[in-house]
Amino acid sequence: MVRSLIRRVFGEERGQALPLFALFLLVFLGFVAMSIDVGRYVWARTQMQAAVDAAALAAAQSMPSQTDAATKATEYWMDNSEFIRSQGTNVQFAVTYPEGNKAVRVEARADIPTWFARLFGVDHWTVSASGDAESQVLDIVVVFDISGSMCFDSFRQVENSGSYMMSPGRLTPAGGFQFPRLAANINATQTTIPLNDVRIFASTNAATNRSNFGTTFNTTTPYWQVSVGSNATSVPTSASLRPGIIMIDNELMRITGVNTSNNTLTVIRGYRNEATDTNTVATSHAANAEVWANRTGYSSTSDYCQLASYYTPTTTQNGPHQPFDAAIDAAKYFTTLFDQQYDKIGSVRYSTTAAISQNLTSNFSTVRGSLDAILWPAGATNIAHGLAVGRQVLDGPGKRANAVRVLVLLTDGVANTYCGSATYNPSAYNSTSCSTGSGVSQAEQHARQEAQRARNGDIIIFTIGLGNDLNTTFLQDIATIGGGKFYHAPTTAELDEAFQAVAEQTHIALVR
Repeated sequence: MVRSLIRRVFGEERGQALPLFALFLLVFLGFVAMSIDVGRYVWARTQMQAAVDAAALAAAQSMPSQTDAATKATEYWMDNSEFIRSQGTNVQFAVTYPEGNKAVRVEARADIPTWFARLFGVDHWTVSASGDAESQVLDIVVVFDISGSMCFDSFRQVENSGSYMMSPGRLTPAGGFQFPRLAANINATQTTIPLNDVRIFASTNAATNRSNFGTTFNTTTPYWQVSVGSNATSVPTSASLRPGIIMIDNELMRITGVNTSNNTLTVIRGYRNEATDTNTVATSHAANAEVWANRTGYSSTSDYCQLASYYTPTTTQNGPHQPFDAAIDAAKYFTTLFDQQYDKIGSVRYSTTAAISQNLTSNFSTVRGSLDAILWPAGATNIAHGLAVGRQVLDGPGKRANAVRVLVLLTDGVANTYCGSATYNPSAYNSTSCSTGSGVSQAEQHARQEAQRARNGDIIIFTIGLGNDLNTTFLQDIATIGGGKFYHAPTTAELDEAFQAVAEQTHIALVR
């Protein structure tokens, strides 16, 4: 009796468990099904927003051209919305242009069919997203390094003092002589070499020497007999220049005699390059090869880059002065990346001190003209004053309250000059002139504080370092202080890319 009752009770419970299990299994599968469909919805929503934002940012870079903006937006939407377009239905995509500051709005919508949720009466999810971006109104100043090192790629250093550079000189320098060339082929053992004209080396006219070789040579002694700062003939002191050193191709020679009647030089071959601590090798040279000579100009006139050029500098014909010439071209290219309808650009040049080349203007051809008007590089590197005068341009005529303020600093070297005393004094940077001091640590300290002063005035600073003779940590610091970025261009070939990157950083903002 008891056993029968127990069997009846447990048998009834077993009979109830099966339907309960089936019910729980159905609920569990429902949750699993819903989680799959919800996951598809979340993924679709995430991808759509990312695709819309990318399309809006890309389109804003093409503003104010609405046709170009729509093309670019569609391109980025297609590249970033594969899941939406492959899985969705009723897919919609639109680009519109709200009133305001070069603004663009991108909107998208799609129905994402469900797999399991339709068992509960939900056959699709509707997802939508929108993104607004605008190409900002910009006030920009390009702060351009015109220190003497900006011609060092054209004219080589062979002494252990950076004040002296090798160059061919003017095509027709003062005195009426062409810069000399070999009149015939020479072999590796010749010590008497023929030139088209040797008078430039034999001149005892002080004005001619000064014009051809620099202010240091304001003397009646011929170039090939002059030793500046020392009588050394092999290893000079740090302030000296060996007498009579010339260069043909990569070989250095020392003049020991000049014969003006038959246009020949007597030379010692294969002289040492004191700048690189390497000996040059006597080799053969072809007729018409240029004969280069030392020139100097770190003086009140800072004229050695000018003297080194083939041409008398004008606004249409200059140099060659590299990397200066290529950097000017890159800065001019930079101005083409903006729109005169909305943006303004100014320019500043700096070396030992800084000066305004052009105040803010929407006439970009005027800005390019101001860059062309810089005739040759000369002097030291006062980055702090460059930043200060750049700030003055952004605060000066043409300043707009609604503009994003951007300062772009280009340099190829190390800050070594500053305004005022070693201790930073902001009042020393309130004008476009200053008394200068020298020293790298003080110059960098002044520049950092001027960068902070600019940032406090809502100016964003981007820095571009050209070449490899840089303190990249310092330039990164200046950009970080200024809320911008540092870009390194190892050669002038990368300068356009650096300026392009700055333009892309400043052009657009995702506003919603």
